[in-house]
Amino acid sequence: MLAQLFSVCFSRGMSIHLADVVVAGLPQETLLLREVNLRLIEPLEQARFDELLAKEHYLKNATVVGQALRYVAEYQAQWLALLVFSSAAFHVKPRDRWLHWSARQVAQRRHLLAQNQRFLVLAAPGRWPNLASRVLKLACDRLAQDWQGHFGHPVLAVETFVDPQQFRGTCYKAAGWERLGRTQGCQRDWQDFYTDTKHPKEIWVRALSAAALEQLRAAELPAHLAAHQRPLPPPCPVATDQLLSLWQYFRTVLTDPRKPKGKRHQLATILCLIALAVAAGCKGPHAIAEFAASLNHGQRRALRCRPRSGTRRQCDVPGERTFRRMLEAVDAEPLKEALVQWMEQQDPQPVAVLHLDGKVVKNAQPAPASAPAESVPNEIPVELQKPKADKALTLVNFVTSQQRLVDQVAVPQNTNEEAAVAAHLPKMDLAGLCVTFDAAHTTKANARQLTQANGADYVAILKANQPHALAKAHQLLSGAFPPCGPDDRQRPRTD
Repeated sequence: MLAQLFSVCFSRGMSIHLADVVVAGLPQETLLLREVNLRLIEPLEQARFDELLAKEHYLKNATVVGQALRYVAEYQAQWLALLVFSSAAFHVKPRDRWLHWSARQVAQRRHLLAQNQRFLVLAAPGRWPNLASRVLKLACDRLAQDWQGHFGHPVLAVETFVDPQQFRGTCYKAAGWERLGRTQGCQRDWQDFYTDTKHPKEIWVRALSAAALEQLRAAELPAHLAAHQRPLPPPCPVATDQLLSLWQYFRTVLTDPRKPKGKRHQLATILCLIALAVAAGCKGPHAIAEFAASLNHGQRRALRCRPRSGTRRQCDVPGERTFRRMLEAVDAEPLKEALVQWMEQQDPQPVAVLHLDGKVVKNAQPAPASAPAESVPNEIPVELQKPKADKALTLVNFVTSQQRLVDQVAVPQNTNEEAAVAAHLPKMDLAGLCVTFDAAHTTKANARQLTQANGADYVAILKANQPHALAKAHQLLSGAFPPCGPDDRQRPRTD
């Protein structure tokens, strides 16, 4: 957070500055440009480097956040210019349009860009007018390799901001940079909050190689770059115009377990964000918080997130600690019922196929043990109902092909998934449905319960974990029974 806050203050105004420092003993420009050397500074030189920037650069500040490389251009050990390259700006519309990037691509690929955040020429420019552009070229020639060596990933393009009230960007133009236009004059004040400084800057960019721009613009990055692509929170699985109905349903049917004092976010808002994040594939409170933070303000407004003070139509989302506390406090059963009923309203089509899918929830306490008197009799032998070694919460979801949740079973800690499902099947209305499940649930008892008691059909997998049933199947089936066929490439599995 502190790094983000500092990036606010120093993310605009990163242009060249020409100091009035006299550097003695320099040769004619032709020789100087040929022999000037650019190198990364040594750790012991940073104090001098920062002091010069703070004293001579017009921003009067040497603070840089994020990944950064500091260069010095010198001639015979005399410092002629100082450069700082750092992480790229978060959002710059002209740059993103130049790269043909969507908002998600910006977040995934922004680390492939670097920013010339400071450029200070110490030698007076009158005598050596081409020195600045020469130093820029030397920097661009080596930046990609240096960045790879220090941070483990390449950069393919660079950007900078020039204050048009003080500079014209001539040296950038001479060094092959392209002017894209002006920014909107806003500076970053937090993760997604900006204030208008009424002082726009000109943005200049340059690709670092002939193929770099084409690679950055590609719909899919090349393999060597895709390996460095940043993972993103998944997109919201529900359309924005449907979000309000989910919020209204949760608000109507659920009771807030929290005390009234100190509540900043509504119960329905928090639960909607959790449900959407889990449906999108998030696992754990940290991933849920990242998902919530990735929602745009239109989605946040639809979920009735807390309005942000001092802004129009902007909203804040709960933090990770809020999600953790809510997950501990809320009653899971009413939440499941509310979600099942809402999904049924959104997808009223009759269910034809139901999939049984067990999931282990990491870092979650197992469900309470079931009392023997409350257990529904089933044909699974007692010795096969022993709990598994991993003491974690296991949930068995009954979902449709469209991922609509129809029912859910929490496996009690004194039994296992197979026994919990066998005990739950008699409680379900499955008439006319086809139920699919994996080999762990392929038992005669389940087949008999589904067909004779529930009035359902089933598709089950038979493997070597049921050796007697598998041997019987091989004896009775000719081998031409689907999905096994007469083709030698399609053989029954025997694992």
